[in-house]
Amino acid sequence: MNDKRKKTSPPYATFASFTNFLNKLRDTSVPDRIDPSVFGSASGSISYSVIASLKYLNLIDDEGTPSPRFGTLVKATDEERKALLREVIEESYPSLFRGKIDLQTISAGQFDEHIREEFQVQGSTVDKIASFFIAAANMAGIQISPYLASRKPVASSPSSRKSSRQRRDGNEGSRSDLQSSSPPPSAPAKALEYQLIDLMSEPDIDETVKQSIWSLVQYLTARKSKSAAGAD
Repeated sequence: MNDKRKKTSPPYATFASFTNFLNKLRDTSVPDRIDPSVFGSASGSISYSVIASLKYLNLIDDEGTPSPRFGTLVKATDEERKALLREVIEESYPSLFRGKIDLQTISAGQFDEHIREEFQVQGSTVDKIASFFIAAANMAGIQISPYLASRKPVASSPSSRKSSRQRRDGNEGSRSDLQSSSPPPSAPAKALEYQLIDLMSEPDIDETVKQSIWSLVQYLTARKSKSAAGAD
């Protein structure tokens, strides 16, 4: 199980969406299967990213069937959830708790490097993974360094990269023509499954297409896990 978590990407849903979903089920009931239909009017990107998070945290299986621990986590009070969530987080991020990482002294830069290398993700995905982990650690009472706790997003937008290049070209005078002919630096590629999940938030995509995209996301995730298992 740890090998699978190591090779697949950890939660990149917003932690607020994750906890809001738990609270919604606490006010109603835990269904036999967690699928997009139980999220009501929530957008596709929210529902699918939360489902992916629950799978990574081993709270539901690949078919969406909730684990006993998930039911306990849902029904727990806010105070009771802290200890339960701590167990889930510590088990789900083995490289952060049972490796060479010291979360109480790590810098934000070291954390980002570890996430990139451990999970093979780049760009804004690193920011989202870090944001979820930091928020979860805070709720669970897990001690993290003040440098990580105050981490700021580091992924730059295409527009900021363009503005920086334009300013540089303007300052270099006669060299601007040569520089403008060079291709701009490419942004770090986001994992395909994340791109697909983002695509499902588009307003003009109907439910049939969303289901097809989600099937592809599940296939890609399963293939990545299978390849990782073979490599080990």
